[in-house]
Amino acid sequence: MLLTEVAQRLQTAFVTDGGTIGVAGDAIVARLGGDEFAVVCAIGARDDARTIADHILDLVAQPVAYAGRRLTVGASLGVAIAPIDGGDADTLLKHADLALYRAKESGRGAFCFYEPVMDEKIERTRALTSDLHGAIARGELWLAFQPIFDLATHRILSCETLLRWDSPCHGSVSPAEFIPIAEQSGLIVEIGAWVLREACRHALDWPDTVRVAVNLSPIQLLSPGLAKVLKDALDASGLAPGRLDLEVTESVLLDDIDASLAALSAINRMAVGTTLDDFGTGYSSLGYLTKFPFQTLKIDRSFITALDDNPASMAIIQTVVDLAATLGMQTVAEGIETPTQLAQLRRTRCTAVQGFLLARPMSASQVANLLADETPRMRALS
Repeated sequence: MLLTEVAQRLQTAFVTDGGTIGVAGDAIVARLGGDEFAVVCAIGARDDARTIADHILDLVAQPVAYAGRRLTVGASLGVAIAPIDGGDADTLLKHADLALYRAKESGRGAFCFYEPVMDEKIERTRALTSDLHGAIARGELWLAFQPIFDLATHRILSCETLLRWDSPCHGSVSPAEFIPIAEQSGLIVEIGAWVLREACRHALDWPDTVRVAVNLSPIQLLSPGLAKVLKDALDASGLAPGRLDLEVTESVLLDDIDASLAALSAINRMAVGTTLDDFGTGYSSLGYLTKFPFQTLKIDRSFITALDDNPASMAIIQTVVDLAATLGMQTVAEGIETPTQLAQLRRTRCTAVQGFLLARPMSASQVANLLADETPRMRALS
């Protein structure tokens, strides 16, 4: 019913009685499949395409009445113009589809014109997606660890696990590029399980007082098999559950509050710790702190970076630290890069600190060496 209503709106706007948009010449409206539609029409100038695209988005956004309810939907739109973007139907459709892909990446509810650079990006994404399959079996993925220091005792409390990919074809691929690809392709579940197993295995070689932290993607957190993956990783390594912390970002909590709460509670029942990462940005809500069972808050690095030139950042950090302490939570300040930042954090009751000033990400063997002799790193905090 919804697809039919959208189709009728497009038909009326472009075809019936000459259309209401006022495009030159005959127009064609078609459903390509699923929830994808295409419009072919003649325009006089590029700005005409912009006007038409805005009108289409407005048409689709109008509520649809169904069974006594008002359904509200949105759309993304890609635009290709002949002959600049192609001289045949197949090329134009391909390029419009690439522009549509970019519009969806930009947050949906918008339109994009095709640009030649899109071909390069899409091809790279497809190549990375293909090569990411089997990367574990080929030994291309590995883990780095960044120590987190207790601000009072100067000792290492934990190490955050960071995933790395060294591809024979693409070189060292940034996590900012390949992790979203893993999430979109569904590979993140398999890769995330491997990361948990490896992190637990390495952490077993560390002193019992040192924990390991692993970031969970939204897909992992809400995966029905997460509890088994955790149990298998802990059982296979022999690591005590209390030495494992799982970090999630605030955006995870918005997707499905009830499911997120159930997943985090199940994790805590296993005696595994949970950390709210990047707190203080985006969708921060004090309600999270009372509703969700977190033991640790990680203060976003943007506030730490601003300490050097923005006094208000210190007030925000102090407020977060005090609030967390009242609620019985620990706090970690990440992104410490200057002695000034560290000195200012000493004036708070922040539990722990992390950053390049203290220790850069390192291999598991380097962590073991560091833990065998913490003296050099303790001096950096003194």
